[in-house]
Amino acid sequence: MEMQGLQSVARLEDLAVTGFAEVARRYGYFRTLLERCGRLLNEQRPALFIPVDYPGFNIRLAAHARKANVPVAWYIAPQLWAWGKSRAKRLAEVVDRMLVVFPFEQKFFSDFGIRTELVGHPLLDDPVFDTIGEHGLVQKTNATNDANLNSQTVVLMPGSRTQEVRRHVRLLADLARGINSTMSGISIEVPKPARLDTSLYAPLVGEGAALVEDSRLALRNGAAGMIKAGTSTLEAALLGLPFATFYKTSMPSYLLAKKLVNVTSVTMMNLLLDRNVVHEYIQHDATPARLLGEVHELLANTERRTELFTASQEVRSLLGGPGATNRAADVIVSMLERRGY
Repeated sequence: MEMQGLQSVARLEDLAVTGFAEVARRYGYFRTLLERCGRLLNEQRPALFIPVDYPGFNIRLAAHARKANVPVAWYIAPQLWAWGKSRAKRLAEVVDRMLVVFPFEQKFFSDFGIRTELVGHPLLDDPVFDTIGEHGLVQKTNATNDANLNSQTVVLMPGSRTQEVRRHVRLLADLARGINSTMSGISIEVPKPARLDTSLYAPLVGEGAALVEDSRLALRNGAAGMIKAGTSTLEAALLGLPFATFYKTSMPSYLLAKKLVNVTSVTMMNLLLDRNVVHEYIQHDATPARLLGEVHELLANTERRTELFTASQEVRSLLGGPGATNRAADVIVSMLERRGY
């Protein structure tokens, strides 16, 4: 976005905080930033405000925009259907148009009186998703024994935020040690965002894991994966990777989330299919022994690999094809044109 001319008023690294308790500890920072952005809306009166996800902050900022008579087009809807239905009425008061990426979101937000348009998922605009990788082409074979499978790589994804990597790196390092001690001919790749310090991954590197820059290429060509809950699980699904989901957070955030979250899964593939085909290991269930057992299953169980591959193709068909970004842009341009721009 900055390469396209965006003038950022905050660093992305400072905003990348997850968990209720973690956000609470930085309340002062976010409060100051909200006030600063509110002043900018009043002073500059932009043609349009486009909040992207980040509901706790952006709902409040959208209210500032509404007071300044600035229309709001929300792109990538907040997942209120999972944990925040009580916020939906408030959202309806401050949003002019909601652009959603999942089919079930259209009805959810429309039911609250929000003008909602399904534009599709922008992941499918990346050409890497046109192919499904070597593991997909031989998805009915035993990954650890088939000589035609060029990549016998297990992909471990601890997250894209410093906080997540710190919380997950030791768990995955123990898993990597277990993989190396119980299997032969298996390499381990760990995608690392360029903005994160390499030193964060030292425990994994110490167990022989290779850090890679292109996460989607790793997912496309891997034989199995252990993926942190989040958008990466959808990327893995669309690329046909047999994987399981894991996540650990602070105990206060976990206990609060259990009270607030009202979905049966944290993996989007499961939610889209309305069945829990991807196994999940959350909080106390995320142990090295359990994750290791899952990796063995993902690599060696032909029926399991076939089940996951078939499900991934169902997800692909549900999300449609590319063009989401252009469709979203068309809606936004039409809003600007109606305002005389």
